[in-house]
Amino acid sequence: MRCEPINRFLGGLPFTVVAAIALTLSVIPFLAGSYSFSGFGNVACILATGALLYFLNKTFSFIRAVTTINVSVLLLLVAANPHLSAGDPRGSLMCIVMLASAFILFGSYNRRDAQRSIFITFVILMLGALLHYACLYLIPVFMLGFMQMRVMNFKGFLAMGVGLITPLWIILGLGIVSPGEITLPEMQNVWSLLSSGESWLLLTVVIASAVLLVALMIVNLMQIYSYKTQIRAYNGFFSVLSIATMIMMAADYGNILSYLPVLNCCIAVQVAHTFTISDNPRRFIGIVLLLAACVASYGIFYYY
Repeated sequence: MRCEPINRFLGGLPFTVVAAIALTLSVIPFLAGSYSFSGFGNVACILATGALLYFLNKTFSFIRAVTTINVSVLLLLVAANPHLSAGDPRGSLMCIVMLASAFILFGSYNRRDAQRSIFITFVILMLGALLHYACLYLIPVFMLGFMQMRVMNFKGFLAMGVGLITPLWIILGLGIVSPGEITLPEMQNVWSLLSSGESWLLLTVVIASAVLLVALMIVNLMQIYSYKTQIRAYNGFFSVLSIATMIMMAADYGNILSYLPVLNCCIAVQVAHTFTISDNPRRFIGIVLLLAACVASYGIFYYY
């Protein structure tokens, strides 16, 4: 059996197109049910997330090869869970905020004039937090990220502080909101919207996703450690992001669906590492098994 053509197909654009079509089709049965037409808007956000993830790697080469397997896996993981693909788009928007900020973060590596990049990044993160409180956890993640990029000094901390204050100062100064309208965020409780069967299924998916992510991080660790310092810093950011996301999913479990797209993004990066690092001609089997698991997950969700 000739395996390399299969590997090239899975790692290339044709498979990504198939995954994008599958994602779009997976939403349709749920638009007439308990989900609104905003499901297609969420699909657009997910596709935009995939595009950002692809161009982030193409620009900074933190994965061994320029590939679209990371995008394909991300789309399939989201399609496997209709609560993500056809549900509330805030988790997908948080992914966009994270990846857009990562472009600025990675571009600041070892630059002496990185204060402007730090300022802009934390402005974006605070704007995201004003839309959805879950973005707040990205603030310490990116603070550590700028430390990994070797640019966070005293001026950097000042730039971070000013960046966090600026969006609040603007909306208050322009009268968009009044101080009395600023309240603590309303916590979400996704479990109250699900049946008991759906709750157990979602919990199973989350645990399986976290276990897969940790396993892949361990498998890829030694190879990534052998990369040059700059690439290690980029991948170190994704490691911190992965750990922080899993912690937040446990701490803010009522809002778990908002964090799951970011977790899926981290899984997609690790799958791409494993797929491009391995020289096993049958490495496509892992992707096929993941695809089968996604199809099974979607089928179970559908019948619930």
